[in-house]
Amino acid sequence: MNEASANFEVVVVGAGFSGLLCTNYLKKSGIDSIRVFEMTPSVGGVWANGGVGSYPGAACDVPSYAYLPLLDQTGFIPTKKYVSQPEISAYAELLTDHVGIRDCIRFSRKVIEARHLDDDKRIWQITTVDTESGEDIEVVTCKHFVSANGPLSSPRLPEFGGMESFNGESFHTAQWDKSADLSGKRVGIIGTGASAAQVITSIADQVESLHVFQRTPTWALPREDELTPDDVRSQFQAGGYGELLRKAMGKGEYPPGEQFIDFDVLHDEKQNQAVCKELAEGIRNDVNDSDVAKLLTPNYPFWCKRVLFIDDYYTSFNKANVTLVHDDGGVVSVDETGLKIARGEHFEFDVIIYATGFDSNFIPFPIVGRNNSTLATKFGANENNRFQMTRPNSLWGIHVDEMPNFYMMVGPQSLNPVTNVTLLCEQQAKYIAELVVGMRENGYSCVEPRKDAVMEWTNLCNSSSEGKVWLRCNNWYMKTTKTDVAKDREKGAGMWMDTYEEYLSHVLDGKAGTQHELLEFSR
Repeated sequence: MNEASANFEVVVVGAGFSGLLCTNYLKKSGIDSIRVFEMTPSVGGVWANGGVGSYPGAACDVPSYAYLPLLDQTGFIPTKKYVSQPEISAYAELLTDHVGIRDCIRFSRKVIEARHLDDDKRIWQITTVDTESGEDIEVVTCKHFVSANGPLSSPRLPEFGGMESFNGESFHTAQWDKSADLSGKRVGIIGTGASAAQVITSIADQVESLHVFQRTPTWALPREDELTPDDVRSQFQAGGYGELLRKAMGKGEYPPGEQFIDFDVLHDEKQNQAVCKELAEGIRNDVNDSDVAKLLTPNYPFWCKRVLFIDDYYTSFNKANVTLVHDDGGVVSVDETGLKIARGEHFEFDVIIYATGFDSNFIPFPIVGRNNSTLATKFGANENNRFQMTRPNSLWGIHVDEMPNFYMMVGPQSLNPVTNVTLLCEQQAKYIAELVVGMRENGYSCVEPRKDAVMEWTNLCNSSSEGKVWLRCNNWYMKTTKTDVAKDREKGAGMWMDTYEEYLSHVLDGKAGTQHELLEFSR
């Protein structure tokens, strides 16, 4: 073991947009002693080359002009309205070099433990391992520790037997086999969520046959994707347009034609039903076979589950080589030649693709605070629920009591299911940088939230879900998927379900109390 007391002022875990933005704003604020640990060989997080979002068709579902941060600073203009994974990955690389933070990053280093040392040093000890060799353990220390590892970083494989016995090729979309040739193959894909839909529309014309296995249909909206128009390009070239769009979106304001539905309509039952009626009519118009159209039409409220923003999804099922296989019980087993569904039918394939999503808000490594308290215990994460944070207790989804100088980014108590996540990343990055610099200037060595502040924020998060559409069906937002229910796993609680603007009113405007009223600082 190579023990090194590097004593960085800040250690950041993760080099996705949250980690990159945090590091950028820390450096801009005069903090130079920063180490970023990234478990992959490149930046970009979910969008990194070879990362969990590098499957065919992967693209952002927020207009790229407002999704990609710091466009005005870098001078980069997206090539189209919804850019794909390779362009997002390339932009993350460009951004890293433009703001000059690449030297802070240690690539292919996986954090395996973070532990607060309960002694006079008041520091965190971060243990990492080389992801390529699985060896070369390194230990560093820091004053401030930022967890920016992202809410969707751990692929969720199905929980049925036989997957290892399949003789053909098989893989999860998040672990896409780049060497796999799907041309002329009989392919089965399990799932109809975002990654499944993007893969389906990308490979349908390449394969001999494509069977799509669906337990639950999904609402989808067309993106009407297009190359970046000349007028948009001109506005970017004039300067300030990217920041203008992001500020407007942060206030719940959108350019003409860019907002399909507002937040209040989502949660009003009658208005939501009207939206569902309109979308169901669209599905009937798109799909030639009326029976297939019926199977593709959800029977739950709009946006109770994640909505897809994608072109040509429903019309893909008009193709002669694409077959929808609906079974409420889903796939139950895999064997040497294919798979079986709940009603007993067996299907043979050359390739099986698991588009079964992620364990959201997953704790990927032990985090141990004062008095040997663990983040897993505080957030209700355990082996039975696959270490997902089902009962978070924090202040603003950032601070955790008994975890001095520990900051979470994109935590479960900080964003609702319709928030543009990179907006949140940037605001939290600015907040953390200002806090760290303020502590340095005022001679404070430690900060953690008051227990009553944590309790009040958690209670507010719990009440924020009341009357919301996300309580009206099974979904991964609340950890109530069909699989979770079948396994009798605990339902999620304490998630922030109000608007992004309301969240910022607490963090930035002190709606329920100032920093010095809600946080405890010590020298």
